[in-house]
Amino acid sequence: MSNLINISETFCRTEPYDAAVLNCYAFRRGTDVRNGIVLSLGNMVSGYPFEIEGIHFHNSECAYIAGAFSYGTDAHIAIQRQLVVCNNGYAAKKTIRKPHDNEKRADWETFNVEWMKYVVWQKCLGNENFRRLLLSFPKDAVIIEDSTFQRGSTATVWGTRNDELKKRLNALHKELKAQGMCKAAIKREQDKMRLGEWATVGLFVGQNLMGKILMACKEALEYGSEPSIDYALLNGKRINILGKEVSFNQYAIAA
Repeated sequence: MSNLINISETFCRTEPYDAAVLNCYAFRRGTDVRNGIVLSLGNMVSGYPFEIEGIHFHNSECAYIAGAFSYGTDAHIAIQRQLVVCNNGYAAKKTIRKPHDNEKRADWETFNVEWMKYVVWQKCLGNENFRRLLLSFPKDAVIIEDSTFQRGSTATVWGTRNDELKKRLNALHKELKAQGMCKAAIKREQDKMRLGEWATVGLFVGQNLMGKILMACKEALEYGSEPSIDYALLNGKRINILGKEVSFNQYAIAA
């Protein structure tokens, strides 16, 4: 079994992924398709609802953000109620999380990665279509979140950047724009190259935490195990969702 399940202290290390050598599946948008597989893997993607302790979430971004506001206070529960009904991860990040950022838990960054692992694993257990999607990837697939054009401080924490690919895509954009092609058509051509001929170009560099979590979940599903999650840490944080403290235990894989 690969050591991806047994996530160690090296989990958060910044690493290079050589697209010319590895079988990389780099996802950027939920509509991305590579080798016939729809790369709808990101937290923002809708269509894969699941539950945490009986509480329904439309997407994993909303569930993840709920952990940042999990003290169980009236103010935090009010924020979580907004997240539960929100069916758009982008909107949740922009209109719910951002305005309340100064209200999040002071210890959020001490457990947010373990919480993300838990959230994504619950998504696997609670949504058959998402399980099937992960299991459709080849055995040697290296899943990568492509954050090349993102400017946020966590772009290379959850994902990676590929400078060579960016250079090529920018040059293509300039060339097609000069030819008078519209913005939407340019985007389609860029995506065609990014997911096709140029999918083996350059180094994706970053911590790639989301990619690593997805690969760990994929292998856990394949082996009937589960990814390494620090349940002791999470239990110690007393994470409260809608007035109920979450009890963290190992979960059996759904049939």
